Amino acid sequence: MDINKELSEKIKHICDNYTASEIGGCITGDGPMPCHILFVGEAPGKTEVLEGKPFVGMAGQNFEKYLNSIGLTRNNVRITNTCFFRPIKISEGKNGRKTISNRTPKISEINLFKDILDEEISLVNPKIIVTLGNVPLKRLTEFKSIGNCHGSLYFNEKLKRYIFPMYHPSSLTYNRNETFKAMYQDDWIKLKETLKKF
Repeated sequence: MDINKELSEKIKHICDNYTASEIGGCITGDGPMPCHILFVGEAPGKTEVLEGKPFVGMAGQNFEKYLNSIGLTRNNVRITNTCFFRPIKISEGKNGRKTISNRTPKISEINLFKDILDEEISLVNPKIIVTLGNVPLKRLTEFKSIGNCHGSLYFNEKLKRYIFPMYHPSSLTYNRNETFKAMYQDDWIKLKETLKKF
């Protein structure tokens, strides 16, 4: 049985049995295993669930643009999530129309997939793990906020892995100022330089 299919079935089993909060479908990681670089995001959104792949929505387009800018493509990296289902909230407007939006996964939801992410890390056996945003950062390091540590390399003693924290690509949508964009670009350049050491 192929490894991706095994992971996928474990994820599906957790999602099928989860009743504590609203969720909207699930996905598995994407890319080769083993692989030198593993990117870990937060959780899939609507487009990701529809296409069955991480980082294919708007944030994914930003991600791919910067990935390509440092000479990499999706084919030579592995991309996964901290939470493998889409956490959603359903709100009802005054006219009774329901809207579905993404929400941040709860700690309990992240913990549901702790063993699966650990197993995936072990199977991918990356030389470097790049965390995208606060959710994977808190899951894989002792840091509480991305602002304190982005763009630098850290060694996780417990995992025996190098971690390179970065802002989530969706942050470019919320921070439209040039200063943030320049800092974000700079982190990708730092990542490119860091990868030369491995």
